[in-house]
Amino acid sequence: MWQQQSKKPEEVFTPRASDINESMYVDRPDLEADLKKGLRSGMHLLIYGESGSGKTWLYKRVLKNLGIEVCIANLANASRLKSINAEFLNLLNREKQSRKTGYSETKKADVSAVVASGSIQNQNQYILGEMEPFEACLNRIHELSGGKQAILVLDNLESIRAEPTLLTELANVITLLDDSRYASYKVNLLIVGVPSDLRQYYQATSNLATVANRIREIPEVSRMTLEQCKNLISQGFITELKYNIDEIDLVISHISWVTDRLPQRIHEYCLELAFLGETNKKIDRSLLDEADKFWLKQSLAMNYSVIESMMNERDTKVGRRNQTLYSLGLVEIEEFKWSDVEEILRREFKESTTDLDVNVRSILSFLSNSTNNPIIKRSPKGDAYCFTDPKYRMCLRTMLRVNKESDVVEKLPISNI
Repeated sequence: MWQQQSKKPEEVFTPRASDINESMYVDRPDLEADLKKGLRSGMHLLIYGESGSGKTWLYKRVLKNLGIEVCIANLANASRLKSINAEFLNLLNREKQSRKTGYSETKKADVSAVVASGSIQNQNQYILGEMEPFEACLNRIHELSGGKQAILVLDNLESIRAEPTLLTELANVITLLDDSRYASYKVNLLIVGVPSDLRQYYQATSNLATVANRIREIPEVSRMTLEQCKNLISQGFITELKYNIDEIDLVISHISWVTDRLPQRIHEYCLELAFLGETNKKIDRSLLDEADKFWLKQSLAMNYSVIESMMNERDTKVGRRNQTLYSLGLVEIEEFKWSDVEEILRREFKESTTDLDVNVRSILSFLSNSTNNPIIKRSPKGDAYCFTDPKYRMCLRTMLRVNKESDVVEKLPISNI
């Protein structure tokens, strides 16, 4: 009987694929429903969530299933070019719609004066009567959609968060789409990025009302549920790769924990694990330590180095800072107080903390005030902490282990792989 041939690990676990890996897409019904409702509202939309949370696959899957034409502009490129309109021109050039006829750039001789005044001037010259890039871009999307509803995606919002000029330009783009000339193209914006609240960027400007009244936020695209995580791991190893998994609940639990259930990180970890099990087509607990090491080295090396530099410089009887770092990894809430960390530390290290001042408050202050790459920072309200990057939490969970006999925290070495 003919049997379907299994795929290669890199064909199944695709952590950096921008296009949807259809065989590995895990339905996220609530988020998909919220996005569909947002599309029906007629407002411009904001999708936000941590890097690796699955924002791109989510909106591409929903728009594809609805048959909505989509065009993607990259705000990281706009930041590089110092203009969102310049990125629209890039899109047009790729479509061969622009007929650019000239370019001039004026610079002052004194570079420092240029930086101070922002006096670099770029002037794109067009044939008389030709549309400017933004409207031409809308027109092209309108043509491709056959006059139906279409979406212009502005991806990587975080790339312009510290650039007032580009934020003002974005506000103007949002406003222009209410103008009858621009609205006639039936194109709405879908803004995608890490920030949780676009309005906060405009609090101190006259553009706040403009943005607030025209943007609808979709609930945060965050970590998967345990069931969704289980489905992704099982689909990849069992259905696609035809691997056998011993102690499947233990394997899934470990992967879910160290990756914090973020889709891209699950793909990264599972790719390393799949390579290790490729010869025998088998996964068991003996491979997890090796997969931890390879994942740390391949995906979290910078985070590993930063944490390593903050650990106790020499062996001490207790190693309180190391215990605090380990306890930080066990924190599951996004914003936490020093008392939350102390509670975990006393629970995990009972013998070495009983009736003692564990000094967690000052240790967290040290970790947040480090001049080079602090791993935690004060929350916006200032009364709690949060991780500067979610990868630090994952790295802590993966690299630190407790010797239960001595209560000493040890790091998983990665230099020998």
